[in-house]
Amino acid sequence: MSSYGLSLVLAIIACVIGGVLGGLSLVRPHSILGLTALETDPVDAVEDAGATGGARTEGRALGGLLILSHAATALFLGYQSHVGAAMAFALAMAWMGAALGRAVSALVDRAPADNARGRFNLGSLAFEILIAVTLSLPFFNAGRLVVLRGHGMLV
Repeated sequence: MSSYGLSLVLAIIACVIGGVLGGLSLVRPHSILGLTALETDPVDAVEDAGATGGARTEGRALGGLLILSHAATALFLGYQSHVGAAMAFALAMAWMGAALGRAVSALVDRAPADNARGRFNLGSLAFEILIAVTLSLPFFNAGRLVVLRGHGMLV
């Protein structure tokens, strides 16, 4: 397999991981909201009483965004690899922005790395950077996919 083909496969795997995270956020927004400041939203008390809106809605909206953006990118990586590479690069910049925001937050908030929250933030920072790098691989790796008799071949 060429390096371009490998970068496409790795980017598709990263899209699957991003989509799974979106699915978890969509189905169980509490698990994701506990990691953000959205868990302290005062609208939650009203939402439990039957009103709409609040932090769970935001968590589910984030889940839908992650699922569809990563699914569309994986689809285009498989069928129109040049378009998919550009879409994957846009997703990579979003993940890099999340990592940058997390790094700035760690520096500004002076969160100690020895407690559980600090270790989680460092692990999440590393994860976000790895996903960003993996998604950007097809964009920086020149190649093209030629379809011959219905089978994709790299040249």
